[in-house]
Amino acid sequence: MDNLEQLFRENRASFDRLSPKPDSWDAIKSQLPKKGKKRYLFLKFAAAFLLLVGIFTFLNQQQNFKAFPFDNIALSTPNGQTIPLDPAANKLTLVHFWESGNLLCTEDNCYYYLPAYKKYKDKGFEIYAISLDKDKESWVQGIEKNQLPWIHVSDLKGRESPICIECNITKVPTSFLLDQDGEIVARDLDAKLLEQTLHQYFAENK
Repeated sequence: MDNLEQLFRENRASFDRLSPKPDSWDAIKSQLPKKGKKRYLFLKFAAAFLLLVGIFTFLNQQQNFKAFPFDNIALSTPNGQTIPLDPAANKLTLVHFWESGNLLCTEDNCYYYLPAYKKYKDKGFEIYAISLDKDKESWVQGIEKNQLPWIHVSDLKGRESPICIECNITKVPTSFLLDQDGEIVARDLDAKLLEQTLHQYFAENK
């Protein structure tokens, strides 16, 4: 828009001499000086090109978004039991990347998920929480302190974890809501949005 405005300003004197007065960019384009018209067409082409690039990038991200290897996740609980992520076992599963001691993980997430979890657990909702902790004691203390009753797993490799790298986790908390087919239906839900999403889903899928 800045470039178009600049083009308009540079050719304002020509615009003012146009008769009848143009009421659209098409009318202006047809009467622009040769140099201005070329610049306008170039800007229009550039805008269209950038739009196509944006659409392609978005679609590519969406494709990669659904291609995350959630079906290959199998990590250990604090007591050493290996639990695979199995979206088919529930109607909806929240894959939640978090880290104990991280204030952002408790501000709108983690134990704030408790009301929604208790309300919808028996209806087919589960949370599969993947900790990015490296220290087992801190991880366990974080679970016990906040009394988080859902599934907790970790390889205790922090952000160097292969799962973290494959899923491109660059911040915590990060969450993905999966349906029974393992498709991502929503991401990065805070407690309020999670509650709303679950309410709508289970109301429509009784």
